[in-house]
Amino acid sequence: MRSILSSVGAVAVCLVAGSAFANSTGINGRSGKQSGLSCTASGCHSGGSSTPTVTLEGPTALTAGQTGQYSLTITGGPGVKAGMNVAVDGATLTAGSGTKVMSGELTHSLPKAFANGSARFDFSLVAPATNGTYKVFAAGNSVNGDNNQGGDSHANATLDVVVTGGSDPVTPDDTKDEGGCSVATSGAPAALIAVFVALAARRRRQSRQA
Repeated sequence: MRSILSSVGAVAVCLVAGSAFANSTGINGRSGKQSGLSCTASGCHSGGSSTPTVTLEGPTALTAGQTGQYSLTITGGPGVKAGMNVAVDGATLTAGSGTKVMSGELTHSLPKAFANGSARFDFSLVAPATNGTYKVFAAGNSVNGDNNQGGDSHANATLDVVVTGGSDPVTPDDTKDEGGCSVATSGAPAALIAVFVALAARRRRQSRQA
């Protein structure tokens, strides 16, 4: 089993537009899969008085090729509108209502209004053909909806999905070992035969000379 892991660094730069409206229709690369990116570092969507809770829900085990249904829920924070970004290495993400695919990741199509204190985004994940543990990274933004970058907050979540029933991953070391054994096994009998033939020929020559 292999683990597809990346740094769980700070995330979610401008998931919902503040003063810059360009990101109101979503942004990728801010799920937490990439390190060193944060709202604080970029001066965008910060200053909220409370931090939201972001949760990922869905199956934690899939068979190769199976499609699982997942949801990202943002609770609390400023709690007027919400945005999101989801990413995973090696598996395929499919957008649900209110989301879209951007460079292989998922993000919101438009900010989603909170209802009863939370906002939910649904999506699906298609398990790859290779067995392993695949980490889903998510970032959720809770904003106050005033179209300014202040007074907003974000949080992150991850979920491990174990894929079985497919092919096992092949590492370079495995390939090297198999090749080495193959060469050694096939070459050894030939070398021994050559030695025996040479010894037999030598004995025949010695017998004639005697």
